[in-house]
Amino acid sequence: MALIQCKECDEPVSTQASTCPHCGAPQTSLPLPAQPPIIEPQRNVKEEQIYADGIVTVTTARVIIGGTTYVSRNVTSVKILFTPPRLVKPILLLVMGLIILLVAFAELNGNAPAPIGIYILAGAMIGGAILWMLNVKTMYHVCLSSASGEIHALTSKDKAYIERVVLSINEAIVKHQ
Repeated sequence: MALIQCKECDEPVSTQASTCPHCGAPQTSLPLPAQPPIIEPQRNVKEEQIYADGIVTVTTARVIIGGTTYVSRNVTSVKILFTPPRLVKPILLLVMGLIILLVAFAELNGNAPAPIGIYILAGAMIGGAILWMLNVKTMYHVCLSSASGEIHALTSKDKAYIERVVLSINEAIVKHQ
């Protein structure tokens, strides 16, 4: 609510008041702003499916990823990003296993060998660390850019799958223009 000056008494009056509360003079209301034209959606545009699987559907009008819909005309670009595997913890486990193994082999008590349990523990730690490092994979992301920012819309360990989705979204962006 804005205030204007009364034409008769110059006191402040609300723009919504029909008369001045001070002198009772009638106030003219401000003209309403022009309404923007209503744009009807184009109903004759055929939506063409470009790609579909159980998680992703790409058409010329929209991209649906895991139940979230993105309008193709709002997507300005799409790219592949990746997150390298994190190997700090398995490397620490490997180093600890190697240290335990080296200490067990060292002759601390003369000729007395270390208990067999120490060797088993060190071997399990080294083997577990190696298996852990072999199973850690790079994560690939579909990154959608729009006027409101970037979002990682889909993540997978399968690079070929992410590349197919990105190519499909690029095709949808080009066909929509």
